[in-house]
Amino acid sequence: MYVIIFILCCFSMSLFAEELPVKVGGFLDTYYAFDSNAPKNHEREFTTQPVRHNEFNINLAYIEAVLKQEKTRGRLALQFGQSVTKNTSGEPREGATSGPQDAKVFQEAFIGRKLGERTWIDMGIFLGNIGAESWISKDNWTYTRALNLDYVPYYSSGVRLEHALNQKQSFQIQILNGWQNMSENNEGKAIGMQYKHLLDESKTFTYNNFLGDEEVVPNQANNTFKPRFRSYHNFIFQWLKSDLWQYLASFDVGHQSQQSNNGVDGWMATTLTIRRIINTERSIATRFEYYSDPHGANVVTGTPNGFQVIGASMNFDQKLDQAILWRTELRGFSSKDKIYPQGSAGKNRLDGFLVTSFSAWF
Repeated sequence: MYVIIFILCCFSMSLFAEELPVKVGGFLDTYYAFDSNAPKNHEREFTTQPVRHNEFNINLAYIEAVLKQEKTRGRLALQFGQSVTKNTSGEPREGATSGPQDAKVFQEAFIGRKLGERTWIDMGIFLGNIGAESWISKDNWTYTRALNLDYVPYYSSGVRLEHALNQKQSFQIQILNGWQNMSENNEGKAIGMQYKHLLDESKTFTYNNFLGDEEVVPNQANNTFKPRFRSYHNFIFQWLKSDLWQYLASFDVGHQSQQSNNGVDGWMATTLTIRRIINTERSIATRFEYYSDPHGANVVTGTPNGFQVIGASMNFDQKLDQAILWRTELRGFSSKDKIYPQGSAGKNRLDGFLVTSFSAWF
């Protein structure tokens, strides 16, 4: 079914491209991963990339049509892959016209209009605003995404207003259906914001947030629903120190109103990535990270100490051609509880894997 959709869309977009300033493109990310715990059914847990153990598979593939005019812009991208299936598995099923089967088709589908000299408004489905890494692996310093990026929205559905304050500062305000859901699962809307500041030619500071009701719990007394508020704050500092050394640090903190009482649970995460540029074709990146969600407010483990994990990784990139990239990453985790599937039935505190990927784009 996906193959048919891809072919038809490519043909349709090529026709439109003759009349509109539309750029048609695509991306394919293939991989092989081996997990030291050899999980049952080859299914890895607690990361979205890579998903499968001891398999050759597709992490992400998409085709896109990007519209760019003086006062109009937009992007339509249709996607497929294991990360897509993983990331859309929690999409709400509300009625007959929602659910993962619809959500996983679109990576982005939005149209925007310029309102002023430095202001745009977009509506539709777009990539999430939180975090320093993209869903698209080639745009990141490491092949896999950091833990704090795996547990924030990969995509959002709503409307966003983007304004450039000046050449160095910009901000966004978003009104969203919720925390990574195209279909609404309560009566409220969420708010997302972003502020970006180019401090100088080499340093950039970014702040992202999310504020909204994420869960609703039936009130037994009057059969009504009580909204449960979630807040999330993401701070990013990027320093491109030189042509050889680059640094990327982030700190995240979130709060979620408890589902069974009036308390509030919190969690935090931090990541530091250091990249060494060897030459125009090769680079090495090292990442250190820590995630602490002891109450399971954002990451559910079902264990006494929740999701408390320390991780580290080493990534090597080799550019094979102008638009072909070979990436290899070794990554390991240490958890406070035994959360990682091991073999057919066991659990382990430790997890490690090696993944290698070939990706190409046009």
